[in-house]
Order: sequence, then C-alpha cells, then structure tokens
Amino acid sequence: MHKKTPALLGTTLACLVLVLSGTTAAQANLAGSPFDAADGNLVLNDEPKDWVNVGIDCVSVPRTGCGIDLPTGQTDDSFGNGTKEDTAVPSVIDGSIPNNKSDLTRFYTKLVTETNGKDYAYLAWERVQEPSGTTNMDFEFNTSTVLSANGVTPVRTAGDVLIKYDLSQGGTTPVLGYHTWMTAGNGRNVCEASNSVPCWSKVLPLTGNFEGSINTVPVVDPIQPGAPRNLSVRTFGEAAINLTDANIIPPGTCRGFSTAYLKSRSSDSFTAAVKDFIAPQPLNFNKCGRIDVVKNDDNLPAGALAGAVFTLFNDVAPLGTAPGAEDTTTGTTCTTAADGKCSFVDIASGNYWVVETTTPPGYDTAAPQTAVVGAGGTVTLTFVDPRDFKVIVLVCQESNNSLYPSTVTVDGVDKTSIDAAPAGLTSEQLCSLGGAAYDDKSYGGHPANVNIPQ
Repeated sequence: MHKKTPALLGTTLACLVLVLSGTTAAQANLAGSPFDAADGNLVLNDEPKDWVNVGIDCVSVPRTGCGIDLPTGQTDDSFGNGTKEDTAVPSVIDGSIPNNKSDLTRFYTKLVTETNGKDYAYLAWERVQEPSGTTNMDFEFNTSTVLSANGVTPVRTAGDVLIKYDLSQGGTTPVLGYHTWMTAGNGRNVCEASNSVPCWSKVLPLTGNFEGSINTVPVVDPIQPGAPRNLSVRTFGEAAINLTDANIIPPGTCRGFSTAYLKSRSSDSFTAAVKDFIAPQPLNFNKCGRIDVVKNDDNLPAGALAGAVFTLFNDVAPLGTAPGAEDTTTGTTCTTAADGKCSFVDIASGNYWVVETTTPPGYDTAAPQTAVVGAGGTVTLTFVDPRDFKVIVLVCQESNNSLYPSTVTVDGVDKTSIDAAPAGLTSEQLCSLGGAAYDDKSYGGHPANVNIPQ
C-alpha cells in the first residue's frame, strides 16, 4: 500500500487538539489580524498580509505550512474502510477518490502571534472542482510528532484540535466551530458522536472570532511550485481564526502544534466517512519553552545523580533574589533519571525558580537556580550536590585498650562513638590501630567532647 510519510517537526509540546465545527457564520475584518480571509483570493489587495506573503513554504524539504496532494488517480491516497473523525488510527488506502468535490489538491496553514500579542490561525484549502453539494473540510492540528500505526498521521493526544469548515449546498459563507481530542470522561457527556473516549469533544463556538470565504470568481494561486495556477469558482476556501479569544490558546498559556493536515468528509454529518486527505506538514509554531536539568555530584569527573526531584516555581517580583513567599509553585516536578537528567516541557514564557525538593540520600541539597524561558527556547541548568561523608570515631581508654562512649560533634550535630567492637573484632584490635591522643580530663565521669571540624 502506498503511504505518504510527512516530515514531522518536533517541539516539547506537549498540547491540544481543537475541532472547529459549524455553528457560526463567517465575519469580515477580524479584529487584530492584518490577514484578509474575507476576499477569497491569495494576493494582496489593501491588506498587509495574504497567502502570497504570509510565510508558508511549499518548495523546501520539509515544507512548512503547506501540503500538496498526490496526483488524482490510482496513486493518490485517502482514508478508507469506514474511517470516521473519531477513528484514532485512520485507515490509509490508495486510489479511491474520484475527480470530484472531495478530491483535495493543496492546503495552507499559518499560525502566528500578531502584534497585539494574540495568536491567529490562517487556513486555506484547494480542490479539483466545484461541488454540486455541501462542502465539508477539516483541519486537524496535532501536538505529537510520533506517527500512529498507519505510518502517516500522528498519534493524537489530549487537547489536539480539529477545525471544521462547512459550506451548505450552493452557499458561499463558511461555517466554523471547533472540537478537542478527549481522552478522559464519560463519552456520552463529552463526545460529539461517540459513546466512549477517546473521541472528539462536543462542538465549541467561534462566534466573533473568525472570518472566512470561498472564491466566487476564478482566482490565481501565485505560490510555487507550479505557479501561476488558475483556480475555478468554489475550488478555494480560506479562514482566519483568533485562537486566543476563542480560548483555543488561552491568554498566558503555552500551547503549540507540531503539524497540521487537511481532510474532506462525505457529508455535513460528523459521523460521515472521511475521504481524501493531504498528509501532515510541519507548522513551526511553538509558544512553549523548556528547562533541562542536569544533576551531578561534586566528584571529578562528576557523576550523574538519579532520584533528585525538582519543583518549578513562578519567580514573582522581586525577581532573581531568592525563592520567597511571593514565588508560587507551578505544581510541576521532574525527577532525574539514571543519566542525571530530567526536563520541564511546555512551559509558558516567563521567569522561574527551579528548586531541588528531594535530595538523594548521602548528598547535600543544591541551591535553587533561576531560569528565564522564552517561546521556543530551552534553558539548561546544572545542579551539583556535594557528597556527604561519615566520620567514624573510636574513643579508646588507653589504660586498658577498651572502647569508651563519647559525644562527638560534627557540623553541630552530636553523635556517640561506639562502645563495643563489631562481630569478629575486639576492642584491643581497634584500639591498637593508633590515632591521636587527647586530654584525659573528664566531666561528670566521662571523657571530654571531641569536636570534629568539617
């Protein structure tokens, strides 16, 4: 069986799947966005951004934000065997899509943080010919870069997003909504169509947070390869979505998507079979940072320490002085593995403290460290735990070479020396090892304290 293998780009994303579904009609002039998704074309008119300059790349390998379908015919791939939206691992087959409304040719996606600090998704699709019925397209955004058992689509994770783009028969105004991939809960309560998880959630509205259109006249696609390409009426559609205000990427949160792909459905029913698809492509959109922790002892060469637990705190002003009552825990921890390493992933940009909250036995706790994390950045912190040492003291009465209990103070902690020889040894043998004599003055009938400096 022929399969398309997408070039997947990794991120510590660790993140969300949203499904946009038909509940709200398109609206023009999306606030805060310089992109015009209401004109149904790919070129600049009076707007600052359109597909011709938004920053997608269809030529390089791997492509970025651009998917090009295999040629129509027996080598084209599609979903088959009754695959539906909730099918966790879609069935990929060859050559089953006729030259009709469901036969896709390209898709474009761009996720960007605009100058107002909000996140937007720009989406577009192209197909072979004008439809005679309804139009039903879905854009799926995935966090994971791990491929599912079909070798093409990524493994879905909780929070992945599905954006549904619907047009009624003969209509020119798209309707959008969104769903998220659910892995927990009562299916009857949380799923749009299934009775059990995992599934796509019930549809959520995008009211006031998107605009969209299709081409009602022929347009030209100027994007290489193969440009210029003439697109007939109703074979191109686009949309712009305010992800922040729609609560897809809530303010102050970290959520990124590694890849996106496009698929068509046979009807406007969410339970209808999915048909053609264009394989996932990288997005290069990552609002998340990470902190890598390296844990060593003070030996030379340094040895990796496993089992150290670190807790991540928000560093609240005053910044960088020392962890204080004003600094709040994120509730996130990581535990070092055998290589002495662990990581905090999918972290929103900001200032943090990394604090060792559980120290391996036999070591002193390392001091906390600060980290300033930026979007898409990685901070590496190395913590060194000094080794603890035990001082074994034998106090011997020199007159008879017998062990005698005495208080020994080390680092301000009082310990009592042993007063009997371990099995297999005698007091005489131990006391004959030598050592330094100390004053035989006593207090209350006991030898004076022995102070052992560090």
